[in-house]
Amino acid sequence: MPLNRFAAKFIDRWNRTDPALRAFLFGVFFLGINSGILSTAFNNYLNDSFRMSAGERGFLEFPRELPGFLLIFVTGLLAALPIRSWAVITGVLASVGVAGLGFLSPSLALMTVWMLLWSMGGHLFMTVESVMGLRLAKEGGQGRRLGQISGMTNLAAIAGAGVVWLLAKMAGPGLYKAAFLIGAAAAAASAFLFARVKMGGGDDAAPGGKRFVFRKKYKYYYILNIIFGARKQIFLTFAPWTLVTVYGANPAVMASLMLTASFLGVVFRQAFGIVVDRFGERKMFIADAVILLFVCAGFALSADKRLLYALFILDNLMFATRIARTTYLNRIAEHKADIAPTISLGVTMDHAVSMTIPALGGILWAAYGYKSVFLAASLLAVAGFAAAFSVDEKPSRGGPAEARREIPALD
Repeated sequence: MPLNRFAAKFIDRWNRTDPALRAFLFGVFFLGINSGILSTAFNNYLNDSFRMSAGERGFLEFPRELPGFLLIFVTGLLAALPIRSWAVITGVLASVGVAGLGFLSPSLALMTVWMLLWSMGGHLFMTVESVMGLRLAKEGGQGRRLGQISGMTNLAAIAGAGVVWLLAKMAGPGLYKAAFLIGAAAAAASAFLFARVKMGGGDDAAPGGKRFVFRKKYKYYYILNIIFGARKQIFLTFAPWTLVTVYGANPAVMASLMLTASFLGVVFRQAFGIVVDRFGERKMFIADAVILLFVCAGFALSADKRLLYALFILDNLMFATRIARTTYLNRIAEHKADIAPTISLGVTMDHAVSMTIPALGGILWAAYGYKSVFLAASLLAVAGFAAAFSVDEKPSRGGPAEARREIPALD
């Protein structure tokens, strides 16, 4: 049967895949389960455990996103450690943080401490995922490898949401303790698996030993991260808020939209990585700017709920452009040692913007209505066009000099 042949072919490819890549993908999956559980249950946990007001919940976003802003300083402290040690630390932080949320949070203040630990683990993994993905890729196949890792993260998020759904049917009052215990165990398993990612040679070395890198040559990488930080927060905060408050989308509808985006993302992100390798980053940045302009116009000018639902899903899928930003940096980097600290600086820039956008957007909404937020966001598409057309697709002569070993691919 075709299905049996497909399964046999997949198993054969998996068995031929480099053990380091297998261990890393399994680690990504278990850490993704942890993230999926928290993403699904966290807001209900806050409401049921602390009876937070809308204002208090909004304020909590600042400390929750703070680790992303501080990432450049944290990675500076870790600069001398091998990158797989960074990965192990992400699993430990996520495990301890989630366990604390479930069992050691009698007060809001203590809960915030555990939340910060969990959030730091998640934000640190943004750098780990990119650097490890590049090191575990064939030359010319970096986008494909990053797409596979991103697709695995999406698959794990679906599994984490499924865990919460099953426990909600069975666990009753003990839902959050049971869910967070599973999340903590999954993150601990990821730390164990990441510790087994031994690549040998230069690939098992520290990300470069550099604590901070800022080069004029990387200016468009920085600009693209700043634009993404603003765009991301607008469509994480105001797009769903518009669907809920203006168009009456209930929790079931919003859950369906997120689930649809996650399922599509498993395939889309892998395909996106392949397309980046084939056509280059510049075309992907241009396409992203076009789609952003279309999404902004839809939310500002259309009242067709089905169209807005489709645009909401499309915008979620286009968060995959992080793959293109990573391969672009990898291509233009003067030294391989620049990559990890530059990615961390990009995340910090992203969060410096995204931490301020909700307040500014809220002021604009209150003064001129929700449409004004999306009309203003269309300016981000214009900025994205300008940055995209400034990106040079020609191979850089100053790319990383260190040769990368080729690892059997999970095709």
